[in-house]
Amino acid sequence: MSKSLVTRFKSELRTTTDLMELVDVLKRVALSQFHTLDTTRQRQGWTRSETGGNSLIADPSHLASGEPTTPARPDSKSPALSLSVVLEQFFRLIPPQQCRHPFLERPAPPLGIVIITSDEGFLGGLNSAVIQRALAAREGQSAELMVLGGRGKNYFTDHRQPFTQFPGIGEHIVSQRVEALRDHIVAQFLHRKVARVLVVYPRPLSFTQQEVCSVQLLPYERPPRGSGVGPPEPTETILEPSAYSIIEYLIKLWLTRRIHEVFWQSRLAELGARAMHLEASFLELAQAKKKQTLQYFRGLHEVTDTSIRETYAGVVARRRDAVDPPR
Repeated sequence: MSKSLVTRFKSELRTTTDLMELVDVLKRVALSQFHTLDTTRQRQGWTRSETGGNSLIADPSHLASGEPTTPARPDSKSPALSLSVVLEQFFRLIPPQQCRHPFLERPAPPLGIVIITSDEGFLGGLNSAVIQRALAAREGQSAELMVLGGRGKNYFTDHRQPFTQFPGIGEHIVSQRVEALRDHIVAQFLHRKVARVLVVYPRPLSFTQQEVCSVQLLPYERPPRGSGVGPPEPTETILEPSAYSIIEYLIKLWLTRRIHEVFWQSRLAELGARAMHLEASFLELAQAKKKQTLQYFRGLHEVTDTSIRETYAGVVARRRDAVDPPR
């Protein structure tokens, strides 16, 4: 084996070592960001109800006090109810003939799909899974696509599919981005450009496992009457200024909170997927480094052994010439 080949092995080994250090740093950054974001999320009072569905709003009393949150229930004695419970109680008080608003109509085409992707890579195919889930939700029909994140933008640009672009979530959950997306969805819905809006996003099942979810944002799925507890349901309710205005305000508020929670979960899923993907890459590099180390030292030993043999052969030849000089 030549010395140039050993030099190449040494260079490859050094490159792999540098890559391992870089990947390890990126992995630790993702881990730190995940735990910081999760801690912030819990301190701000974001929680998921055990019943799922629309019960996904923080309790205002916990937000003010900074105490740990627990899922609010319809029979809770707390003076401050979660927004989802407020909506449920509100719709129980309103007879069906007074609950008329586009936000409450039955789902119908055309369809609008909000697609949450990442601005960065190292996610192990999570962005691709989100995009494929969104495309499958169209069921062969045309749909208005609202894309967040650079990865989704690149995909639909390359495939020349029309879409409305929004900034990605970024490192921090910014209320202005939530409100901008909400206002666009509401405008498209009220102007009848879409009659149903889905959001497709990654959700963390745990730190090491993520899944892609598809959730309906509009129309709002109001709870059936008679499903809760409390006083008998009235046949008529006086509302000021009007049922239409109150319904629109409450559902816009719920939609803001819902999008905010989707952003939280998407960011957590992104960081968890990145950390796991980088960990897998680190292990692959470690295996490659082990092979390259063996290859390098084997080559180094062969070159050293060859050099020793050549040196020894030269010494023996000189001694032989000294004892029996050539005639």
